[in-house]
Amino acid sequence: MTHRSRYAALSPLLCFALFVSATDTLAQAAKSLVGSWTLVTNFTTDANGKKEPSYGEKPMGQVSFSPNGRYTLIITRPDLPKFASNSRVKGTPEENKAIVGGMIAHYGTYTVDDKAKAIVFHIESASFPNWNGTEQRRPFTVTASELKWNTPSASGGGSADLMWKRTN
Repeated sequence: MTHRSRYAALSPLLCFALFVSATDTLAQAAKSLVGSWTLVTNFTTDANGKKEPSYGEKPMGQVSFSPNGRYTLIITRPDLPKFASNSRVKGTPEENKAIVGGMIAHYGTYTVDDKAKAIVFHIESASFPNWNGTEQRRPFTVTASELKWNTPSASGGGSADLMWKRTN
């Protein structure tokens, strides 16, 4: 067998190995998301480059990814006001404004786009109704204990960078 014919015989095997490796990497990235994560930081950057905490200095939040492709996410400010009436449907305009501006929640299904290295949220319902029924892409990195992603168009404007730590 000549050098050229050996190369021709091995080329399909090499291509298959690279494909399997890339597919395994994608599958591993999706699997590495599964579980619950607690929010550590969330910063928004506005059009002028000003960076500030999106939900206060110590934001509270959790995102959970299930193995079957479903997720839930909630983020809140730690200092949300209590309703003086003790009824969320009887909140004052100021109370309602503080609550709406101090939290975001959404749920639905997710996939991983390996080419873009992004989590793709297929949002079924959100506390920001403009996202209902939309697809939101979040470029991300993940390790065993840390998940980071960017929200290119945050619900309050600008872009947002979030860091989560694994809770399970």
